[in-house]
Amino acid sequence: MPASLLELKKKIASVKQTGKITQAMRMVSAAKLNQTERKDKGYTLYNDSLKKTVSRLMSAQIVEHLKSENVPVNSKNVAKLDYSNVFGLGIVSDLIQPRKEIKTTGYLVITGDRGLVGSYNSSVIKNMMELFKDSEAENKQVKVLSIGSVGARFFKKNNLNVVYENSGISDVPSFNEVLPVVSTAIKMYLNGVYDELYVCYTHHVNSLSSAFRVEKMLPISDLDIDSQEAEKQNEIEYDIDPDIDTALKSLLPQFARSTIYGAILDAKTAEHASSMTAMQAASDNANDLVSTLTTQMNRARQAQITTELNEIIGGANALD
Repeated sequence: MPASLLELKKKIASVKQTGKITQAMRMVSAAKLNQTERKDKGYTLYNDSLKKTVSRLMSAQIVEHLKSENVPVNSKNVAKLDYSNVFGLGIVSDLIQPRKEIKTTGYLVITGDRGLVGSYNSSVIKNMMELFKDSEAENKQVKVLSIGSVGARFFKKNNLNVVYENSGISDVPSFNEVLPVVSTAIKMYLNGVYDELYVCYTHHVNSLSSAFRVEKMLPISDLDIDSQEAEKQNEIEYDIDPDIDTALKSLLPQFARSTIYGAILDAKTAEHASSMTAMQAASDNANDLVSTLTTQMNRARQAQITTELNEIIGGANALD
């Protein structure tokens, strides 16, 4: 068999083997995607319930404080509250009271630990570099908490201030697994390492699409505390043991931890979806390449047969 046919057969065998590998990787990513989607759904229900509970408790406390000060309960008075006067000095007011001056912004950036996930990592890094430029233009210092080795390597290579990095988080992370990451991010905020914290990650929309998302995590502001909610809570009596302050000291840090965990879980879901899509595209490309190479091989074999027939016919004619 001519060398060209042998080479084509080897290429076809090699591409078929690669296609089998990418197809297997697609199936693995699909299985992990199903697991994280189920886990994310359950987490969302829990976090929504926790958020409502915290909002109700804080609203009740705010109503009581405003009434004790003979201040009308309205959105204007709620918005300008100093939470340390309501909840006292401590972790509750520290987590929800915006700081007077924002000098340093912390970014908890979630990327992957490996490639073969399409544009998942590059998209996050590209968007983050734009955010860093905006912070620099506002004369704010930037401190990066990097989750995932791809992002950590890139940020350090570009001389960004990486104050924390973590890699090797499992593909279907549990809350206990990421608790050290979450606790460290909150402790850094409480210790003044940065004045606000944003979590930046890829939000999972569906199996075919995702969106870069930036969410402000600290100080906690997404609690739906307003005058209408406060008035509503004033009409409801709650039996709380031992008291609201004690309950909030436990629930509010838990809400902050679960919110950051939710972002990590969402990012992992988007990573698996991107990996599944990339591996499906690679498998399709492998099949297309096999088809093209097979056509080339058939044409080469046909040309070889035609040449051999011509040689036989030529030899027969020469004998005549």
